[in-house]
Amino acid sequence: MAMTTPESEEPTMMSWSSGLYALGAVIFNMDLRYVLIADIPINQSYGGQLQFLTILGVIASYITVTIGLLANIVGSPFLLRVKNILLLLSAPAEVLISILYGSISAFNRELLVPKTVTFFLPPQIDFGLHGAPAILLLIDFLYFSPNWTASPLAVLALYSSAGVGYWMWVHKTYSINSYFPYPLFEIVTTEQRALIFAGSIGILYGVFFALRKLHSVLNKAPVVKTEKTA
Repeated sequence: MAMTTPESEEPTMMSWSSGLYALGAVIFNMDLRYVLIADIPINQSYGGQLQFLTILGVIASYITVTIGLLANIVGSPFLLRVKNILLLLSAPAEVLISILYGSISAFNRELLVPKTVTFFLPPQIDFGLHGAPAILLLIDFLYFSPNWTASPLAVLALYSSAGVGYWMWVHKTYSINSYFPYPLFEIVTTEQRALIFAGSIGILYGVFFALRKLHSVLNKAPVVKTEKTA
């Protein structure tokens, strides 16, 4: 997978990106601490909050921005490349999560939250989990990251692996808890659930290429050099 040297290595851009990463780290830390220590039944079940795609996405985002901040602080090209590889998955995934959460909630919130749930997130935490990650990682992806030349097959393989991994995980938790984290998964057949996952992977795939196209439009500076990453 090839990528060009990102402009975030320039001093001015590095300052801006460091501020973005620090802000993201603070927000994600606060949100995760809130939900992970909350005295609610889901936290006592197998998998706890890690059953939710949203929480897994925020954890991935937290790791991404933390590595990005460390890369800028120590001036490590290696850590910067690691951050950019993580961003390849986490940025489109957070956009997908925001799209799914917003659209499904608008249609019928009970498809995401059971009727019996009496615990509701404060608005700022809700936004911090379902909106802020997409916004912050989009800014990083579009303005502080390299041009990607990953092959369509490699990207599809990455996203398919992530989708299959989550499929296996939620079915593992179901086998122990006897319920899925989202009511939507309960009311559909296994085949319909598989179609939902496949459709989500397709959207994720499309989001990446849309973002890559937008990145190329916003960043028209000539390529200086090319580095190879595994």
